[in-house]
Amino acid sequence: MFIPVSESLKKLSKFFPENLYVVGGYVRNKILGLEGGDVDLCSSVDIEEVAKRLKDSDFSVKVKNLKLGSILISCKDESFEYTAFRKEVYGDDGKHSPIKVERTDKIEEDVVRRDFTINAIYYNINKDECVDLCHGVVDLSDKIIRTSQNPDEVFKNDGERILRMVRIAGELNFKISKETLQSAKKFASNLKDIQGSRKLHEIERILYCDKRYNLNKGSLKWALRLLNVLGVWQFFGLDAKLVKYKMTFKVEDRFLGLLIDIVDSVKPECLETFLEGFLKEQFGLNGTTIRKIFVYLAGYYNALVGMSNKEYFFKYFEHWSGIYPLLACKSKRILNRYSFFYKYIIEHGLVVTLSGLDLDESQIKKNFPEIDKRSYGRILNNLLSKVFDGKVRNEKEALLKEIEKNLKHF
Repeated sequence: MFIPVSESLKKLSKFFPENLYVVGGYVRNKILGLEGGDVDLCSSVDIEEVAKRLKDSDFSVKVKNLKLGSILISCKDESFEYTAFRKEVYGDDGKHSPIKVERTDKIEEDVVRRDFTINAIYYNINKDECVDLCHGVVDLSDKIIRTSQNPDEVFKNDGERILRMVRIAGELNFKISKETLQSAKKFASNLKDIQGSRKLHEIERILYCDKRYNLNKGSLKWALRLLNVLGVWQFFGLDAKLVKYKMTFKVEDRFLGLLIDIVDSVKPECLETFLEGFLKEQFGLNGTTIRKIFVYLAGYYNALVGMSNKEYFFKYFEHWSGIYPLLACKSKRILNRYSFFYKYIIEHGLVVTLSGLDLDESQIKKNFPEIDKRSYGRILNNLLSKVFDGKVRNEKEALLKEIEKNLKHF
């Protein structure tokens, strides 16, 4: 079976008389007639020897992961990740990184560390032939995902492979073998051990899996259904095995849509407390990002319960652009109500934010040093409300006069 490779790869293979292989997604996709993607290379030659052979050539070498024996080989605008054949030894914690790596000269031992048969097809660039020790070509033809080895051995060592399996199933719209699916469900608890940023990376890729190869949303529904079938959400710290997906399919920002579906499924008592814990502990997001997400979702839910226009835009005017697309996918009636008022605010130049007042805390301090600074926020919000209602002009002198009139209350 012939697979096209670039001229740079052909040139690179000349430095590997032992044979240079492309392996993984590139080979898989080329067999399926899809866009190739990243090129992963391997051979029996260790990285130190590779660097030595490529010295003073058109190829540059940069160490990517010394522990895993991984380097980046570049030539002009092309880059390839190279690893020497290796065996991996994992601990019992389900983490993605092996605790020990051993070099090997045998491709038969290297294939053992590959996750799925369709990702374990090697293409020998020197001989223009496939080396398919796990019968991955057959599984590609049957559109099925199965582990390259005993599924228990594959999943017990690496919980991230479960999310990767779901993503690939969605990207390619492939089924999963019964044994592989049962084993993934058995070891789904290993997801608790994955680093938050890694989980976020895979979840986001799952959410857009239908766009990878321009499939329809049916493939996304299949991937999300798999997450429920595997019961993964309980290992994301949720008090629920299932999430009812509704908004995920509708909104452009599918992560926000997923969060809405999660909130609607879990029904937390306090949205802010829930998001702070969930997003930080499970995905490692920082406080600024979490706050932004909370404001968008709070604006969405407060609109659904009918918060008054004035109170609503005092809180969410500056965030309306992020809330608008969420409401647009939920309720046109509610969207139109708040959109009308938002436009009215713009057209009439109404002041709805503290930054729009012709007065700030420094001026309160300068003119009324006797007022406790802890009262500044309450004073400014009171002024904002009166300016909005037309009871006080938004002019510095008028605002200071209003404060003076009510000085006894502060």
